[in-house]
Amino acid sequence: QMADGGMDHTIAVVDFGASSTTFSILRDLRVIYTRDFAFGGQQLTEEIMRTYGLSLEEAGRAKKEGGLPSNFQPEVLDPFMDEMSLQVSRSLQFFLASGSGREQPESILVCGGCANIPGVADVIASRVGIPAEIGDPLGQMKLSSRAKSLGVVKDSTALLTACGLALRSFD
Repeated sequence: QMADGGMDHTIAVVDFGASSTTFSILRDLRVIYTRDFAFGGQQLTEEIMRTYGLSLEEAGRAKKEGGLPSNFQPEVLDPFMDEMSLQVSRSLQFFLASGSGREQPESILVCGGCANIPGVADVIASRVGIPAEIGDPLGQMKLSSRAKSLGVVKDSTALLTACGLALRSFD
């Protein structure tokens, strides 16, 4: 996604999965630090279930498609995004404390299913103090019309690991 391909840059990549998140620091496109922790979109789904008395299936659908009450943003989503930001900030602190010569990343790429939450990159950037953007692993790929019709593009932020493994070279 970066204009110069990411060389000579230090970036953080945060991949929010359903139940766990991977925080990685890349320098010159090489992973120099990684941390996994238990936090993900499932917590948001469970909070929707608790708050609105929905089943797991109903809460998951409402999370993706909308249709939640007007108090969803202030009562459920905002606290969840605050926790997301706190987890990113904590991971960054762990990285900076992990050894000498550690430099703060220039930017944060937010990936995974939670990256589809409107405004999440802006919230993380404002709370952490580092520019953040949504990472799209399909950004430079050509997709077949069949893949597009299956909704792959809509869920592309959740495909970071799969795309990375598919592009990986074998030494």
